[in-house]
Amino acid sequence: MLKVLKKRIETANVFSLILEKPKHFDFYAGQYLDIELAVQDKFGNSRAFTISSSTTEDFLMITTKKGVSPFKKFMEQLKTGDIITTSHPAGTFILDQSAPAIFIAGGIGITPFRSMVKYAADKKLTTPITLIYLNSGHNFLFKKELETWQKQLPNLEIVYINTAKYGHLKTLDTKYLTPNTIFYLAGPPKMVDDFEKILVDLGVDQTNIRYDRFDGY
Repeated sequence: MLKVLKKRIETANVFSLILEKPKHFDFYAGQYLDIELAVQDKFGNSRAFTISSSTTEDFLMITTKKGVSPFKKFMEQLKTGDIITTSHPAGTFILDQSAPAIFIAGGIGITPFRSMVKYAADKKLTTPITLIYLNSGHNFLFKKELETWQKQLPNLEIVYINTAKYGHLKTLDTKYLTPNTIFYLAGPPKMVDDFEKILVDLGVDQTNIRYDRFDGY
């Protein structure tokens, strides 16, 4: 049972819920929670949401797009003091610190990477990390925070791509294709599937590709 501390408007169509973090609440950056709400929805009253905060922060945060489903509308109306029910943290989309990492985020798919990058900055990880952040516009979620953490973490590179201006990425620079690199894909299912195919066609071993598909609900 988690208490809502506040709701934060991130962009015109994205908001975050800042939740109270219970004592000894442990998770790995990139994991998710199943959120259950007291709402009638034909697709059920629970959904999975990535924890967009880092384990190093003293709060929990869920960040999501606004939606038209009863669940999303109910979620958007939550206010300070409300209580929500969640599962224990779950998921295997987590950072392997033993290998260079390429994060490829599409839109709201930035949420697990916000958690990972913040964790890496706070823990001063030496793992080489490149974040390729695609968004259909210039309003990149968490950009100010990411730029701050980039200054703190010399092994972090961030590439912002406005797909509305430059189009969708069709391939990757060969400099990213080192043998042991692990690729992490997060975003809409089609974007994840497209990038998985791009990587496989470039010769990346399937075992070095990990993904988190963000279905719309």
